Amino acid sequence: MTDPAPERGGPVVFNGPVALLRGDHSVQNNYFTVPVPDPVELGAQQLGREVLKQWAREAASRDLLGPEPIPVRWRATSGGEVADHAERTEHPGGASSADLASFAAELSHPERRRLVVLGGPGSGKTSLAVLLVIELLLRMDAGDPVPVLLSLASWRPAEEHLAGWLERQLLRGYPYLERGTVRELIGRKRILPVLDGLDELPAAERPDALDALNDALAEGVPLILTCRTDDYRAAVRDSSVLRKAAVVQADPLTAEEAAQYLLRVATPQHRERWRPLAEALRADPSGPAAEVLTVPLMLWLCRTAYARPPRGARPDGDPAGYPGGEPGELADRGRFPDAGAVEGHLLDSLVPSVYRREPLPPPPVGRKESREAPWEGRRTDPERVSRWLGFLARHLERRGEPDLAWWELGTAVRLGPRMVVTGLVCGVCVGILVGPVDGVGAALGYAGPGTGLGPRLVHGILMGAADVLINAVPTAVAFGLAHGIGFAFRGGALEPSRVRIRLGRGAGRARARSGREILARAGLGVVGGLAGGLGIGLLQGIVRKLLWDDPLALRVGLVDGVIYAGMFAVAAAPVCAVMAWCEAPIAIESAPGPRELLGRNRRTVLLQWLMFAPLFGVAIGVAGWPAVALFDGYLWGIRLGWSIPAGLRFGLLTAFGAGLGAMLSLSAWGQWTVFARLWLPLTGRLPRAAMDFLEDAHRRGVLRKVGAVYQFRHARLQQHFARPPTSPAGESSRG
Repeated sequence: MTDPAPERGGPVVFNGPVALLRGDHSVQNNYFTVPVPDPVELGAQQLGREVLKQWAREAASRDLLGPEPIPVRWRATSGGEVADHAERTEHPGGASSADLASFAAELSHPERRRLVVLGGPGSGKTSLAVLLVIELLLRMDAGDPVPVLLSLASWRPAEEHLAGWLERQLLRGYPYLERGTVRELIGRKRILPVLDGLDELPAAERPDALDALNDALAEGVPLILTCRTDDYRAAVRDSSVLRKAAVVQADPLTAEEAAQYLLRVATPQHRERWRPLAEALRADPSGPAAEVLTVPLMLWLCRTAYARPPRGARPDGDPAGYPGGEPGELADRGRFPDAGAVEGHLLDSLVPSVYRREPLPPPPVGRKESREAPWEGRRTDPERVSRWLGFLARHLERRGEPDLAWWELGTAVRLGPRMVVTGLVCGVCVGILVGPVDGVGAALGYAGPGTGLGPRLVHGILMGAADVLINAVPTAVAFGLAHGIGFAFRGGALEPSRVRIRLGRGAGRARARSGREILARAGLGVVGGLAGGLGIGLLQGIVRKLLWDDPLALRVGLVDGVIYAGMFAVAAAPVCAVMAWCEAPIAIESAPGPRELLGRNRRTVLLQWLMFAPLFGVAIGVAGWPAVALFDGYLWGIRLGWSIPAGLRFGLLTAFGAGLGAMLSLSAWGQWTVFARLWLPLTGRLPRAAMDFLEDAHRRGVLRKVGAVYQFRHARLQQHFARPPTSPAGESSRG
């Protein structure tokens, strides 16, 4: 018998979403339904809201959400060189970026959630991807996959499974998510990866990436992929097209479409400002202005550069030199005789358009408020950004190649000044490391006249300062020379390396350095050891002479210098050779992204320092005793003394100081630290957070990633920024 209202309640038993209320003797009294939310669904909905906020804000900053988007036409492709069989793709018909509903409707079908977006540079592939993500999120219902836009540049398909990479990217970009929730979302195919930039992977890895993506598609994973048309065509020749994926390609705009767009986006009050340019495009569809403005990127730059009407005039009455000139001037063949002149004029407005002065948005959920670097956010000074980008572009022009590698930034400084800067930084760092330690030891062991803390402190400070000088000067000379010799021997910058020693199954697999490289590294150790040891000994003698007026100080310093030089050279040669043998060069063309490669090399260098500095120090401490015994009394009659404890202390301090100097002067990470983190920011040629600046420029579309290096998004963009900064500030272009 069922009692709908029992006087004494029984236990409630949950069975999924159904709850049973049991009475006495386990008699079912009633039941009711309680909705139990699925944590994966909750995670998907929360992720969708955060992704929508993120990309809606980004689309607004890129001016993609205006009432009149650029009408790029996307043409569906079947078969041929870039698409699968027509009966497998069920591709969407041709459409325009102004009508994303057709794309979103097709991609909302469970069997049609695969799309490849192709186009040339500046055709709007990334913009389409951003707008598609927003449209799909607005249409998202319970159970639908969450579209997440990710850059492919950091994926290494030969080393990392797509699911593992997706998990890492989601946890990094949306840190409030739990790892278990992310794995459930990926496992249940509740993530729709929108992968931007297959062309930003190294060319050798693009076929592997397509193979991995096809494996994922075989498991039913939805996917949207963007790539440059030529790069995709080359990749599928060595692999396969993305199976069962619709392919759309961007068609170039016509001069008539560009003219109509410019008139539509203008407000009624300002439409007449744009009419002369629109009429010129229609009258001369093959002219320089039309040739440039049929590229979506340039059309957007034109709209942005001339968004404001003139607000003043130059003394000669010409308003063109002020921000917000008249757009009709682009059709003036006298001022802009060819497409390059029009393009250059518009490119001048790129930095002010992309790096806008706007308030910073709040940080994403799970992220702390960042300490704003000088370039960060949207309060950036466009003039400084242009100067930094110009420095990078001129650096690439001098090198004659498009790849911007972080380990080569130091070569932007000529070899002579670079040796001086490297030596100075090494000397200062070693002095700071060794001087305080010796100063504390001298204060603790003080046995001179006077008692109390004061005399001890004075003695310790004097001895510490003397040791800073004694160690810094020869270190600067030795490692400045070592850097110059190493650069001349290699004929270029030091490249990142890794430690090839592995335990267990990974042992011995990495390719070792050649015998010539190992001998060269040993030779650098000999040169550095001789220069450093002789310099330290001589400076010790000079300091003794100055502080205590010892008549034998210079002679003793010379003897010390000879012995130190021999000890350092003998100890440094095998240690440097073993270090070189333990290293393996990294194949840059298949390396991870720039920041990841920088982190790997930093860990390698620090590991080598901690591994080999104690070995070098013990070698000096132990080898010093027989050297002193051998030369005792035979060099100008100077009697020598040496003890193992004092020798070990001297050897370890020298070793860690020398290791620090070697890190800064003879490693890729050290040169990055000296120049990209210290010297170039100090001289105003880069911001102090250089890697963050490069990543931010990539996110804003100024740079692109190709494996471990950056490139300017277009060769024309690099040429534009590489121009010498000769124009006065008052005569700069629009924007």
